[in-house]
Amino acid sequence: MIKNFCILAFTLFSVCIYGQKTTFQKNANKRAKGLEQILNKKGDSLTLRSEKTISQVDIFNDDYMKSIDVNGNETKIDLSTLPLGKFIVQARLDRKRIVMYLERHEFFKEKTELNVSDEPTIASTILEEKKLESPKTTTTKPEKKPVVSYWVVYESNSGSGSYKSMSLERKEVVSEMISKNKLELNTEIGKNNKLIVYEVYNTSKFMRKQLRNPKYFNTSKSKFFNVDPYYVSPNHDVIVQ
Repeated sequence: MIKNFCILAFTLFSVCIYGQKTTFQKNANKRAKGLEQILNKKGDSLTLRSEKTISQVDIFNDDYMKSIDVNGNETKIDLSTLPLGKFIVQARLDRKRIVMYLERHEFFKEKTELNVSDEPTIASTILEEKKLESPKTTTTKPEKKPVVSYWVVYESNSGSGSYKSMSLERKEVVSEMISKNKLELNTEIGKNNKLIVYEVYNTSKFMRKQLRNPKYFNTSKSKFFNVDPYYVSPNHDVIVQ
């Protein structure tokens, strides 16, 4: 259904903007007249501006989703970590949903083979301590499901305002975000920032659930992702529903 919607959206848009590695199609419909849509020359950021309040911006396709809480008149969206492919960009203004179209042709950074499992987590640290305290047993460990992607919830809280985004990310991006979060928590401006990361086993099925319910990642049980966070900022309490 999303793929068919992409094709329909493509036929309705008349203005194309080409970045070096990104193609962006503005929504030229009358309903979108009050929304400025600006892709920078490099193609790694998208600015949306309106006199009406932009509540949220969603970027998604069948295998990817990123949601950004704006609640303001302007937002600049980082596209540098967006994977290759075609995406729908949806801006929510009051009751209107203005749809745009974007395609990523190339990555902005070379892929690195950083391994997220090298990053220590609170959960793994506790498990290691328990192993040292408990005697060895012959109990068979349950088979661990393969992780295909990561669901990342990031919230920036500074004196000038707040910003929240939720997105599916690759393991190398997650590793960089964890390292950055650990550093910014030691600064005055970033001490209240929050990062939480979940391991996703089935991207498409997780996406369907998350699109229907934006709070799905807080559920207590799921076959499609690990409900126990892979990483949580030390200053963040996870609320399970």
